[in-house]
Amino acid sequence: MKKWIVHACWIIIFICFSSNSFSETEDGIPLKYISSCELDFNNDSEADIALLIETTKGRELIVLMKTATGYNAFVVSRGKPNMYLSCHFGKTIKETSAGKGKKEGKVYKTPGSYIQLTQPEGSSVVYFWNDEGFKEVWTSD
Repeated sequence: MKKWIVHACWIIIFICFSSNSFSETEDGIPLKYISSCELDFNNDSEADIALLIETTKGRELIVLMKTATGYNAFVVSRGKPNMYLSCHFGKTIKETSAGKGKKEGKVYKTPGSYIQLTQPEGSSVVYFWNDEGFKEVWTSD
């Protein structure tokens, strides 16, 4: 088994028990793994891990950022049902211009990669690291 999978499993277990995500109702309902990907999200030449899981609170996107001593966990998104994870290379993303009062979508620079949650035949949202944390940008409605 790959080393990062073992690390990711231990981190998920830690997050579950420390944040009470394991079972809000204490009835033993486990987390459900949806998907994951591995890419360098902050351009530090270290592979980071994005995990999409189902909890009692809905789907959660958790990113594990590699550090010298392990990983830092970020809960990037909560409660976006029926969305699917993909990771991409790219230096820019364009915000959607759809929606009330929108004129033209802003273009954002990324560190070279980003995470996308997509609802089939629907909306999509992108998350990228901007040195302060993960920035959320809707790319389609």
